[in-house]
Amino acid sequence: MAVKIPKIKKRKSWRAKFGDFILALAALAIIAFLAASNWRIWHNRQDLDAEIKDLRQQAMILEERRQALEAGLSAAQGESFQEERLREQGYKKPGEEVIAVLQDGQTSATKQEDSISGADSFWADLWKKIKNIKP
Repeated sequence: MAVKIPKIKKRKSWRAKFGDFILALAALAIIAFLAASNWRIWHNRQDLDAEIKDLRQQAMILEERRQALEAGLSAAQGESFQEERLREQGYKKPGEEVIAVLQDGQTSATKQEDSISGADSFWADLWKKIKNIKP
């Protein structure tokens, strides 16, 4: 019959336990550092994505403005546009006559009287009657 000898578990020395603790602490520090770096990169990416969106909108607005300015420039370079501006300044072609239309004084006075509202018309009518009284 064979006698079984029980195995004796070896206990780790305090130096081995301390070494394992330091190794675990270093692993946690590396994991924390990587997580913090990842969070900062993610946050910066969100900011940059928002800035890209704003810049694209600004570029679109500027492109529309550029197209409008180019259309205005091409219209301003046209002969009819230049002729119209010269006529506004009072120039005329040789052989043409300039006719000036003046506004009639009575016409403008009647327009002003017509523009008076209904509430003011009573007082306006009263004032006219008082002005028209001859001594």
